[in-house]
Amino acid sequence: MLNICFSRLQGMTILGALAMLYTTGVAFSADIAVPDRIKSAGKIVYCTELAFPPWDMIDPDTQQPAGFDIDIGAAVAKAMGVTSEHKNMSFDGLIPALQAKQCDAIISGLYDKPERREVVDFVHYARTGTSIILRTDSDLSVSNLEDLSGKKVAVGIGTSGESTLGEANVALKAAGKPEIEIVALQTSGGAFQQLSAGLVDAYLGSTDQAGYYNKQKPGSVKLGGAPVVSFPTGIATLHSSKDLHEAIEAAMKEIRANGEYDKVIATWGFEALAVP
Repeated sequence: MLNICFSRLQGMTILGALAMLYTTGVAFSADIAVPDRIKSAGKIVYCTELAFPPWDMIDPDTQQPAGFDIDIGAAVAKAMGVTSEHKNMSFDGLIPALQAKQCDAIISGLYDKPERREVVDFVHYARTGTSIILRTDSDLSVSNLEDLSGKKVAVGIGTSGESTLGEANVALKAAGKPEIEIVALQTSGGAFQQLSAGLVDAYLGSTDQAGYYNKQKPGSVKLGGAPVVSFPTGIATLHSSKDLHEAIEAAMKEIRANGEYDKVIATWGFEALAVP
């Protein structure tokens, strides 16, 4: 959950702190039934936490949104004949902001989980997981969450990892073992910085983040075993916005057919995360 940095801007706690326009050329498919409200606005507004690299971030040179999600969102908007805009906010505020009509949809490395489906619909564009990430110089031997018993673990607030750690603690307590000390940070970028500084033993984050951070600082982190969970990731819309959900679904089919999806996947080296 930052992916900006996803560094994600540390200390970003105010919902809707930034509204940044990501403009694309307009080349849409006439077969996509775009809702009139989106057509008239000429854009689709996404709620995004721009602090989750390489999924969502602020480009340090242009100060504009950048990342895998940003490119996917732009390609979907282009297929619909509109532009894309991103409102930057904390991850735990994404769904409340969507419910408050601060945006039209969410694209922010959001896992499709049963409890979220009670509120939103998803159009999948990737499949990723959550992994235990360690400093390369760590001598901690872990292959699963049980191995983190009694350890201090950083995680982003509102992410899948936070609830996963909570569930692990229930199991550890039932087994009479020390619980994990959960250090929940406002952004996943902040959680990673805790790991880098040696203030925590591990960081529970998106699997692909390990590769991203190692590109930024070669040899800095490693994975502690296989992903602990894996979920499809999608663009989320409210149940009341079925017309937009269907338009996004049609746009996703369009960019998969015309090669735009594959181009974005290749740009970010996300071939292993592509949906079939």
